[in-house]
Amino acid sequence: MSSQNLKLVCDFSEPRLASDDSGHGYLPHAAMGLGSMRAVGTHHGPAPVSRLVVQKQTGGWCLFRLDADGGFVGDTWHPDADDAIKTATAEFGVTKDDFTLKL
Repeated sequence: MSSQNLKLVCDFSEPRLASDDSGHGYLPHAAMGLGSMRAVGTHHGPAPVSRLVVQKQTGGWCLFRLDADGGFVGDTWHPDADDAIKTATAEFGVTKDDFTLKL
């Protein structure tokens, strides 16, 4: 199996809101609303996140935020998996031990 298919997954027992330094309880950048009905208009409202996925992509790693139905809430690009997990820790208070390796 290709390392491209490896992913780290963290499931929440209850949905959590993504946070940022602005104190609004969500990340305001455009990527957080792509493909989501919550992105209609110019203001992105809070989006509950039920699953985090850290997955290798060409040239780096992505931290995907998914809702309870597996729908896309947002993503960020990172140079390595550790950086993606640091972002997840800052946003959601999770640690590396909260992630499970999935093939």
